[in-house]
Amino acid sequence: MGHDPTQGGAMRDWYDSPQLQDVFDEQASRLPYGPLGLLDPPTVELEGGLSKDVVSLVSAYLAGQTGTMEFASTMEKIRLQRSTQQTPAMET
Repeated sequence: MGHDPTQGGAMRDWYDSPQLQDVFDEQASRLPYGPLGLLDPPTVELEGGLSKDVVSLVSAYLAGQTGTMEFASTMEKIRLQRSTQQTPAMET
Protein backbone atom coordinates (compact mmCIF):
# COMPACT_ATOMS: atom_id res chain seq x y z
CA MET A 1 0.00 0.00 0.00
CA GLY A 2 1.07 3.53 -0.60
CA HIS A 3 -0.41 6.95 -0.25
CA ASP A 4 -2.67 8.79 -2.65
CA PRO A 5 -1.01 12.14 -3.55
CA THR A 6 -4.20 13.44 -5.14
CA GLN A 7 -5.92 13.72 -1.75
CA GLY A 8 -4.44 17.15 -1.16
CA GLY A 9 -1.98 18.39 1.37
CA ALA A 10 1.76 18.77 1.04
CA MET A 11 2.43 15.36 -0.57
CA ARG A 12 0.27 16.33 -3.51
CA ASP A 13 2.70 19.12 -4.33
CA TRP A 14 5.59 16.65 -4.59
CA TYR A 15 4.10 13.60 -6.24
CA ASP A 16 1.03 14.73 -8.13
CA SER A 17 1.25 15.66 -11.81
CA PRO A 18 -1.79 17.85 -12.43
CA GLN A 19 -2.93 19.10 -15.77
CA LEU A 20 -2.08 22.72 -16.50
CA GLN A 21 -5.76 23.69 -16.67
CA ASP A 22 -6.27 22.28 -13.15
CA VAL A 23 -3.36 24.38 -11.88
CA PHE A 24 -4.77 27.51 -13.54
CA ASP A 25 -8.25 26.82 -12.14
CA GLU A 26 -6.84 26.42 -8.63
CA GLN A 27 -4.85 29.65 -8.97
CA ALA A 28 -7.94 31.47 -10.20
CA SER A 29 -9.97 30.27 -7.22
CA ARG A 30 -7.32 31.28 -4.66
CA LEU A 31 -6.10 34.45 -6.39
CA PRO A 32 -9.21 36.10 -7.88
CA TYR A 33 -7.24 39.18 -9.04
CA GLY A 34 -4.53 37.09 -10.68
CA PRO A 35 -1.02 36.18 -9.55
CA LEU A 36 0.05 39.84 -9.45
CA GLY A 37 -3.24 41.12 -8.05
CA LEU A 38 -1.78 41.70 -4.60
CA LEU A 39 0.67 44.19 -6.09
CA ASP A 40 -2.03 46.47 -7.51
CA PRO A 41 -2.79 49.57 -5.45
CA PRO A 42 -6.05 49.30 -3.51
CA THR A 43 -9.20 51.03 -4.68
CA VAL A 44 -10.37 53.57 -2.11
CA GLU A 45 -13.81 55.14 -2.07
CA LEU A 46 -15.31 57.65 0.31
CA GLU A 47 -18.51 56.54 1.93
CA GLY A 48 -20.60 58.85 4.01
CA GLY A 49 -19.06 61.81 5.74
CA LEU A 50 -18.34 64.43 3.09
CA SER A 51 -20.89 65.26 0.44
CA LYS A 52 -19.96 65.71 -3.21
CA ASP A 53 -20.30 69.49 -3.01
CA VAL A 54 -17.82 69.64 -0.12
CA VAL A 55 -15.35 67.42 -1.97
CA SER A 56 -15.63 69.51 -5.14
CA LEU A 57 -15.22 72.73 -3.10
CA VAL A 58 -12.05 71.42 -1.43
CA SER A 59 -10.71 70.22 -4.79
CA ALA A 60 -11.32 73.64 -6.33
CA TYR A 61 -9.64 75.34 -3.38
CA LEU A 62 -6.57 73.11 -3.55
CA ALA A 63 -6.34 73.66 -7.31
CA GLY A 64 -6.31 77.43 -6.76
CA GLN A 65 -9.67 77.99 -8.46
CA THR A 66 -11.24 79.40 -5.27
CA GLY A 67 -9.86 81.92 -2.82
CA THR A 68 -9.71 81.46 0.94
CA MET A 69 -12.61 83.78 1.76
CA GLU A 70 -14.83 82.31 -0.95
CA PHE A 71 -13.94 78.83 0.28
CA ALA A 72 -14.79 79.73 3.89
CA SER A 73 -18.09 81.42 3.06
CA THR A 74 -19.21 78.61 0.74
CA MET A 75 -18.24 76.01 3.33
CA GLU A 76 -20.28 77.90 5.95
CA LYS A 77 -23.30 77.95 3.61
CA ILE A 78 -23.02 74.20 3.09
CA ARG A 79 -22.68 73.62 6.84
CA LEU A 80 -25.76 75.73 7.59
CA GLN A 81 -27.78 73.97 4.90
CA ARG A 82 -26.83 70.57 6.31
CA SER A 83 -27.58 71.59 9.90
CA THR A 84 -31.06 72.86 8.98
CA GLN A 85 -31.76 69.67 7.04
CA GLN A 86 -30.66 67.44 9.92
CA THR A 87 -32.33 69.36 12.76
CA PRO A 88 -36.09 68.80 12.95
CA ALA A 89 -38.22 71.88 13.59
CA MET A 90 -39.31 72.30 17.19
CA GLU A 91 -43.04 72.49 17.74
CA THR A 92 -44.53 74.68 20.45
